[in-house]
Amino acid sequence: MSVILTTGFMVFLTFAVKIQGATQVMIPNREERTGARPGASGRYPDVLAAFFALLWVLMVLAPVQALAGGAVQGRDNVLVLHSYSQDFVWTRSQQDGVDAVFGPLSAAYDVRMEYLDALRQPGLLKKPILLDLLRTKFADQQFRVVLTSDNAAFDFARAHRNELFPGVPIVFMGLNGYQDSLLASETGITGVAEDGDLFGTLQVLLQLAPQTRRIIFPGMLDDLTYRAIRSTAAKELAALPPQVAVEFPEFSDVDAALDALKTLPSDSAIVIMSNMRTRAGQGISSQRVVEFTNWDCVVGHGALGGSVISGMEQGRQAAEIALRVLRGEPAQAIPVRRGAGKTLLFDYQQLARFGIPASRLPKGAVVLFAPERSLRISHEAAWVSGVSFVLLLGVAASLFLAVRRRRRAEEQVRTLNQELEQRVQERTAQLEASNKELEEFSYSMSHDMRSPLRALDGYSTILLEKYGAGFDDECKRLLRVLQTSARQQGRLVDDILRFLALGRQKMHPSMIDLTQMASDVFAEFQAAEPARQMHLDIGVLPPTRGDVSMIRLAMQNLLSNAIKHSSTDHQTLIEIAGVAGEQEHTYSITDHGAGFDMRYADKLFRVFERVHPAGEYEGSGVGLAIVKRIIERHGGRVWAEGRVGEGATFYFTLPHAKLGDAREGLHNSRPEFKAI
Repeated sequence: MSVILTTGFMVFLTFAVKIQGATQVMIPNREERTGARPGASGRYPDVLAAFFALLWVLMVLAPVQALAGGAVQGRDNVLVLHSYSQDFVWTRSQQDGVDAVFGPLSAAYDVRMEYLDALRQPGLLKKPILLDLLRTKFADQQFRVVLTSDNAAFDFARAHRNELFPGVPIVFMGLNGYQDSLLASETGITGVAEDGDLFGTLQVLLQLAPQTRRIIFPGMLDDLTYRAIRSTAAKELAALPPQVAVEFPEFSDVDAALDALKTLPSDSAIVIMSNMRTRAGQGISSQRVVEFTNWDCVVGHGALGGSVISGMEQGRQAAEIALRVLRGEPAQAIPVRRGAGKTLLFDYQQLARFGIPASRLPKGAVVLFAPERSLRISHEAAWVSGVSFVLLLGVAASLFLAVRRRRRAEEQVRTLNQELEQRVQERTAQLEASNKELEEFSYSMSHDMRSPLRALDGYSTILLEKYGAGFDDECKRLLRVLQTSARQQGRLVDDILRFLALGRQKMHPSMIDLTQMASDVFAEFQAAEPARQMHLDIGVLPPTRGDVSMIRLAMQNLLSNAIKHSSTDHQTLIEIAGVAGEQEHTYSITDHGAGFDMRYADKLFRVFERVHPAGEYEGSGVGLAIVKRIIERHGGRVWAEGRVGEGATFYFTLPHAKLGDAREGLHNSRPEFKAI
């Protein structure tokens, strides 16, 4: 900070003694792209000028120490020296181009920016105060490369290279009037020349404004850029038609230029090669004649357009060259790039103002601020949209075919189902007819067999009773066998008729006390065989609802089956139990007799099926089939479990008393017959 104050004080004394006057030119920014190079204004007293200079130095030098010590360890320092202030759009666009290259590399390079403000303070470029300022700011800095933008910064860097950054390569951008001889005596310098396409702009001018007979190139007296461009324009101007005159008027200030240009006749045109803007911000867009330019920053702020140079492209290409230098390539070995970043750019509003249709523009021209009257998409977007449309079309076609195939399949399934239902109905009708015929035949045959069987039983009984005394023992035995067989066949016929009748018999449901019913049926068996010791172990059975006669017949057959398969050598014990459930009750009848092999459990409830030899236990083979039919007609189930020599347990279920009516009549199955 002491260095800052000392330097400021010395500057103040210098200005107080030696400065005769100070010229301060207010050149507004080139931000709106109409440009303004400096012009003269008024004079101020010596002391006042020195005071403002000192104030400016102190404001700029305030962050010197932070800048001097602000280098980041491990990063190379890069300096960007701009001719103008950072509020100029042209300068900002150049810096944007630099940032586009160095921004992703911020971990390796520390980019510093300095702004000389050559438009507002052109006199400082020739004063030692600016050099002292930068020398102080760069005292502790070691730059690997220096980039300069536009002529003022390049000329300043060349003039003071040995004092500010000796031996450091310089990469310029936006340099007007470049000639190869410019660097003949120097090394370590290269860059991007600002070769304006004046020839292209003049061609566009004559194409869009063919009435033009005068082309005006206005400029400021002290504008270095204007003079550099003018010095290299002779070749392009020589190609103009002879009837077109060219003028290069120079003005002391912008207001004078505006007053003069307002009086131009309609056959005139203006080409902007200098910054043209007043302190109040008024540009030359108010002129009555068409205006062209070589800078993209002026399009949109008064100029109709032209073959323009892009500031961002200048900055980007210069940064690429600087990066090559940083990576070890000598600057003098890299050729200067010429003619970079040219674009045919036009302002739609200015085209409309002068009645120039867009159809007259050269091929490939870009029009800014044009209203969107139709949908415009890029080639890439059009290609992606086309591919997406084809893919979607393919997906839609696939879905359509899939839906069509599915509908066909559904229709085929529907047709097959209808055919199957029809076949099932036909087959069911055939089976019902066959069952009915079989049932009728069986009923008729069984009924017709009762008469001869009764006759056999009756006649054999008469023979034994009346003429038995005359028969020998063998004859009597044969008659008894005949009598027994006739009675057995009679019982079989009765069981068959009873079985067949169950399919047609109407049910009369009522509440049934199974405990009492089972006890009564068991008592009947005890009365039939008083000499046999039989005992019943029965608990309280859940009551149910059903047809009393049918349930009694089922109970008789189950108890008969249990008693006849129990041993006659010991006391016969039959156990009956029941378990109540929410939907149905489960009952069981257990004996401790012969039992059976579980492999044949599925045969127990079939008609005429036996799991024991026919002569071992009496019975017709129909009793358990009757039980199954009765239980199923009541909506229940029946099954059995047993082990050979250890007895068997027969289970059956009946619905809860409240559900009995609802299930009544739902199980009117036809009889099943097994061939004997």
